[in-house]
Amino acid sequence: MIMTLMRKTFLTDLIGAPIYDKAGSKVGRIVDFTLALSNEQPCLDQTIIYDFKSGSEKVAKSYNFEQFTLKKFVLKVDLKNLAVYGKQADRPEATELWDKSVIDTANIRTVEINDLILEESNGIIRVSGVDIGMRSALMRLSNTLVLGSVFKKIGKLFESEQVDWDKIVGCDEEFETITSKLSNENFQNLHPADLADILRDLDDDDRISFIENLDEELAADTIAEVDTETQLNIIDKLDAKTASDIIEEMDPDEAADLLQEIDKDKADEILKHMDLNEASDVKKLLAHDEYTAGGIMTTEYIAIFEDFTIENTISHLRLVAADIENIYYMYVIDTEERLKGVISIRDIFSSNVKQKVSEVMDDDVVSVHVNMPQEEVAAVVAKYDYMSVPVVNDDNQIIGVITVDDVMDVLEEEATEDIFKLAGTSDEELDDDSPWQACKSRLPWLLITLCTGFITSTILKYFMAKFDGMIALVFFVPVVTAMGGNTGVQSSTLAIRGLAVNPYARDNLLKRLLKEIIAGAVMGGVCGFVVGAWAEYLIRSGSTPAAAQISSLYLSMTVGIAMMAAMTFAAAFGAVIPLLFDKFKIDPAVASGPFVTSFNDIFALIIYYAVSTAFLAAYV
Repeated sequence: MIMTLMRKTFLTDLIGAPIYDKAGSKVGRIVDFTLALSNEQPCLDQTIIYDFKSGSEKVAKSYNFEQFTLKKFVLKVDLKNLAVYGKQADRPEATELWDKSVIDTANIRTVEINDLILEESNGIIRVSGVDIGMRSALMRLSNTLVLGSVFKKIGKLFESEQVDWDKIVGCDEEFETITSKLSNENFQNLHPADLADILRDLDDDDRISFIENLDEELAADTIAEVDTETQLNIIDKLDAKTASDIIEEMDPDEAADLLQEIDKDKADEILKHMDLNEASDVKKLLAHDEYTAGGIMTTEYIAIFEDFTIENTISHLRLVAADIENIYYMYVIDTEERLKGVISIRDIFSSNVKQKVSEVMDDDVVSVHVNMPQEEVAAVVAKYDYMSVPVVNDDNQIIGVITVDDVMDVLEEEATEDIFKLAGTSDEELDDDSPWQACKSRLPWLLITLCTGFITSTILKYFMAKFDGMIALVFFVPVVTAMGGNTGVQSSTLAIRGLAVNPYARDNLLKRLLKEIIAGAVMGGVCGFVVGAWAEYLIRSGSTPAAAQISSLYLSMTVGIAMMAAMTFAAAFGAVIPLLFDKFKIDPAVASGPFVTSFNDIFALIIYYAVSTAFLAAYV
């Protein structure tokens, strides 16, 4: 067998390379190449040459070269006899692939092409892969910038990050002209969550191309994995028929959540194209409030009558199981569809086939009402460790179930919402790049903080006027307010988190308040002693007007006691405000962050002023 030596190089190494004539003289330089397909792999088809003599760009076929290799390009025809280059629609230029976003099917990600890897074999130069790393990006800069040699040296310090060509799939139309088209075959073995990662990184048009080339079921599972903003963007650009085919494959609760977010006219049009049974299930869910048990439940569950035998139940399970995504339990109902009990799959297969379901079921079934808030539903599931809970109406008839994955989504949603509220903003900023949206979310709380700043500055004005002969007291205003604010935020954060994970502990207001007062007093005592000692040192080490009027020890005691009092109050205030907000059905998350910090600054300054006045009354 004859082995053919293969050489590899980068496209950037060839751009600007010299073109020689048969006599060995440089007559031009390489501007670019055009690409053509050879066995589904792009190869260099034509060379675009800058002619030194004419100053124009000429085009040479591979057979116009005496030597056409990655090392040297030697023409066997006179350059002046070659045709002037003109853009050809059916032959893309090699550099057109630079910066294109493509899908790396080996590592399941979207990448950007920084350079092409060229391979020479049997006299043909093919594109064997792409480089997506920093090396190739810097090497490209070296060809275009004045300090190119510097970038080239830096680039060579990096390793090449390569992806083989057969692992690359393009999305846009220009890319399809030089590679196999995007198809479901490329992705049929990938998990929808991995496909969702790819989808997020694609441009809007590429997302549509990507989704349209997946089968409906895989497309539905993939869309279900991405964020709401991406879902809406995709559904908005799909025609109603295609969108309905995909949404039909979703779980009813996921379909309802999605349709609830899009334009009503588009949602109605999609529902008209859907299968009648599927559309009916979704419409039932759309009738419920989005943030209640009815809004997050699914209508896909298995119900059996209480007079069924285990044998009947197994037969029924075989008939309907294919249409149910998750089967954790089977719910037992009477002829009025009222919930009577629950039986697990394990119980079914471990029981005698002649036994009645009513003899085996657990009649102490935990259910949630259709109008129960979703955070309370999550607390029920967390408390009892169920994989799913049934949802019932006022007549105790089962109308759906909520599975643990739905509850996890709720917990994530609630936690995210609370985190943003703690910072005085909203999660809308994640889905909106507009600076105006950022201002809309943040500015109200900043203005509130600014207003409280006016109050603190007014208090400080009177403070300084009263103690103008004891300027040393002013040194510690920032320390007292900062420690009070931090203590309050710690306390309020613990209270808010406690309410979120344990809503049944809402009645312990007095107990929580006493705990925070004691904790605040202890922490304040420690910090007060430390700041008092520091105040003693600071006042003694400098010459201040205060030293002439009052002992440094007395001043340091004033600072320390004020610190202790401010931190004790802040701990109690930070704990009680979220609890009071919760009592009055106000989201306690808004009580932390800017709110608690700002008001604790005011109260800390008032406390400092009051303690100083009480202790130093004889000297002012």
